[in-house]
Amino acid sequence: MSTTPPPPEPYEPPSTRSDAHAAPGAYAAPAYAPEHRAPVSKKLGVIAFVAALLGVVIGAILAFVAGLQTAGIAQYADTSTGQLDPNTLPPGAEQTAIAVGVLSVAAFAVYGILGLWGFIQGIVAAIKNRGRGWGIAAIVIAVLGGIVVITALGVGAAAGVGSTM
Repeated sequence: MSTTPPPPEPYEPPSTRSDAHAAPGAYAAPAYAPEHRAPVSKKLGVIAFVAALLGVVIGAILAFVAGLQTAGIAQYADTSTGQLDPNTLPPGAEQTAIAVGVLSVAAFAVYGILGLWGFIQGIVAAIKNRGRGWGIAAIVIAVLGGIVVITALGVGAAAGVGSTM
């Protein structure tokens, strides 16, 4: 007596998570289909870039003007040490020295505040992919902007002192 085995049943792949939650007879989307997402705004990165750029530009302008003002007090500096003695300055030179100090502090404060804002917001924009290129540019400008501000102060001082000689 010979018994033949029953015929094989059709192969069904194991069910996946999406199949378990799908309605019976519903078509499941293929696994390779890209998920449709709304486009993200690049505004965060652009704002970071503008803030960093404004910090560098305004800071450099103020530093250059402060450097130009040094020409009015350079003649009162001690030639051996290069230091100013505030007790020997005439009243007009005292006002110029105050202007140099205020403009120098303002230049680095403006650069520091706007540059830090652009730096932090640029990092956030780069991480969240909301204007990643603009965010990276803001980071670079904010980091290297200090060199520009210091150079503007030096160039302004050289131009101011050079014009009085």
